[in-house]
Amino acid sequence: MRWRTLVVRKAIIGRLPFADKLRAIKRRAFGYPPNAKHLELTIKCYERITLAIENLGMSIHDSVILEIGSGWFPTIPILFARDGARNIIMSDLNIHMDKITFRETAAYLKKRFSDNEYIQSITDVSALPIEYYAPFNASRLSDKSVDIVVSSMVLEHIPRSDIYNLFSSLRPKIVDDGCMVHLVDHSDHFEHYDKSISRIHFLTWSEEKHAVINFLIKDGENRMRHHEYQQIFSDSGYEVINEETDLDNRTLEILGTLDLVYPYSKMQPEQLAVVTSIYSCKPA
Repeated sequence: MRWRTLVVRKAIIGRLPFADKLRAIKRRAFGYPPNAKHLELTIKCYERITLAIENLGMSIHDSVILEIGSGWFPTIPILFARDGARNIIMSDLNIHMDKITFRETAAYLKKRFSDNEYIQSITDVSALPIEYYAPFNASRLSDKSVDIVVSSMVLEHIPRSDIYNLFSSLRPKIVDDGCMVHLVDHSDHFEHYDKSISRIHFLTWSEEKHAVINFLIKDGENRMRHHEYQQIFSDSGYEVINEETDLDNRTLEILGTLDLVYPYSKMQPEQLAVVTSIYSCKPA
């Protein structure tokens, strides 16, 4: 699907006054089977996040874990429960998960992990150590009550100032020896659907065009590059202990053909071509 067509589609669906009701009716009638490719990507993200947690000397077992932006399919919370987390707090700006999306996620994971007794025993979300806060507000959490905070391909959808406010509000909620691990996708998400554009196509848009598109589709991106997150972590009370980056060689090759706008036109090629990052942080 061409990216412009996708913008129009998202804009129309997002502006329907009864869109949520229609979505609920459709789910009840036809279910909501997840995209297997997307869930497999989420499972890989989970594996990278848990490895980063272990490298910080932390353990999932018996930890209280907050996931920022859990979305429709609670893949990561279920896997945290499987791996022994004491409590998993799912969070979102709006309610996305429901009984249907939970059921579909559990069904997929049962096929995916057919030999895992814990996964096979799942019947209902109420039987798991999961809480769901949507809309989420950090004030609902007690101070020093969270061991680990994670997110997977979520921060790029949050405005820069809101990321700072979120992390600042979470700082007193995390135990002194706790940690945060965030996996960020810095690529133009329209490229996931339209391979005719580059992975940083959106860096050719003016601020005005970018703002309009974000307004239309509601779940747009902040366009922040890897190195720009570090200051936010520092300013909101965290120390970056480790970071991993995935550099896209194809993007490096075609940078000279792209009409990048300021400030991206002044950035180094390696800063622009990082398409994925994992940040491992601890309270400063």
